[in-house]
Amino acid sequence: MARPRQVLDEDILEVARACFIEHGASVSTEAIAARLGVSGPALLKRFGSKKELLKAAFAVGKLPPWLSVVEAGPDERPVPVQLRELAGTIDTFFRKMVPAFAVLREAGLMPAEWRGEDEVPPPARALYTVAGWFRRVQERGLLRAGDPNVMANLFLAGIQHRYFLAHITSQPVPSEEEDPWLERMVDIFWRGVAPE
Repeated sequence: MARPRQVLDEDILEVARACFIEHGASVSTEAIAARLGVSGPALLKRFGSKKELLKAAFAVGKLPPWLSVVEAGPDERPVPVQLRELAGTIDTFFRKMVPAFAVLREAGLMPAEWRGEDEVPPPARALYTVAGWFRRVQERGLLRAGDPNVMANLFLAGIQHRYFLAHITSQPVPSEEEDPWLERMVDIFWRGVAPE
């Protein structure tokens, strides 16, 4: 008798994410398992329930991975260079996560469940962290005076808006190679916050 196929958790989560985004929260665990070449019960044994698989697939309750990059900065490089790097890192996250938000809502997962162990919901923590980055750059005299919370809101909104718009209009978002939109957005943003 053949030995059962061993599948890594990372592989399961990648396939589950793809299935949930393609078919919505109602996709069966059997369909996900079939794509992985394992049985449905084996999949559920690993994660306990479909809801837990969904939460793990979209890292519900975990802070965005780009927060540590923002918390570590700013560094000594020119601010526009750092803004482009931050925007690229945050952009990669939202490119994947905006479609997930609809799946999570369809599954009945409410924002309170997305919070995880943290007292502050991850989206609010992200905003505070980005505002702190802008505040630290201001303290070095490298940004014009202004409310760092407003700057953070504008910066994050500029990055994520096109993904929300594409999602609700069912339009594809071109890659950065096809349309250097993100670089242009950062350049326009920088002109608005650069020291006078």
